[in-house]
Amino acid sequence: MARAPVRRNRGIEIPYPESLRRNTQEIELLTRVASLYYLEDATQAEIATTLGLSRPKIARLLHKARAEGIVEIAIRTHPALNMALESELAARFHLSRAILVADQRSEDIQRTLTARAAAEFLARTLPAQGVVAIGMGRNVGAIPEQLTSPPERPCTFVSAIGGSPQVGASVNPGDICRRLAERFHGSAEILFAPAYAEDMASRAAFLQHADVRETLARARAAETAIVGIGDAEDESAVVRMGCFSTNDMARMRKEGAVGDILGYFFDAQGAPVADSVGSRVVGLSADDLRAIPGVIAVTSEPDKVRAVLGALRTGIADVLVTSLRTARQVLASSDQS
Repeated sequence: MARAPVRRNRGIEIPYPESLRRNTQEIELLTRVASLYYLEDATQAEIATTLGLSRPKIARLLHKARAEGIVEIAIRTHPALNMALESELAARFHLSRAILVADQRSEDIQRTLTARAAAEFLARTLPAQGVVAIGMGRNVGAIPEQLTSPPERPCTFVSAIGGSPQVGASVNPGDICRRLAERFHGSAEILFAPAYAEDMASRAAFLQHADVRETLARARAAETAIVGIGDAEDESAVVRMGCFSTNDMARMRKEGAVGDILGYFFDAQGAPVADSVGSRVVGLSADDLRAIPGVIAVTSEPDKVRAVLGALRTGIADVLVTSLRTARQVLASSDQS
């Protein structure tokens, strides 16, 4: 009888649980079936014959391989379709580049594809050395994981805004800086301050601190910045972070706010609103961002059309990475207005 696999703990042999061994064998089978079908173009009937299994069994295994995340299927739109919309979007809003990805029903998959497109653009365009200012949010935070084998780009990744303990570390700029630095073999410089101070006096105190002042000066001198586009809804990131209440957000919507970039809110025409809110931000200003040569704005959510349109009209973004659906709706909304 074959001996069960064992794991060692300080010299003591401990048998692996039978359930774990069965799980490992199943994963190996799922991987083999998926590889034969998707990478070697074998038919389900051929795989069934090779492995001595029924064809319905193979179909179930392929379905499970997708459900378990062993297989990930991405649909890429034809370049001809992308190019027409990308060119129109870039021309309309004076962008140097628009990058559009296929529409997905799943919000998580949409974010993954958008982050992957941004990651591929970074891998192609980042200089060998330089400074990159990093914003916050789920879309920006998803980019590092999509850099599977990037070239070495020993840049300095610097926080463009403070963080918040109210949200997961993966969406805070400091954590994103560290993860990008690891993948590009660069370095990270973190802004140890909150994204929003309690009031103008507190913000002034933070800005007088030598470390905060020097980090923001480094971020202002960046050649590239990566930012997300927030909205002005009750479920927005700044509300989840505890920076604003839903009443605060309702007041800003009444003033015309449709979205924000790094905490600076704007209306549908891209004009600033709620200036008292912006005066609490510990981070780069809208003018600071406009002075950076290459600002990459990344957004994947389908319900941010007004926010994206307003963001493009601020003149902050040089590159937009989003979905085909969002691009079409932004262009249509721009025509209507």
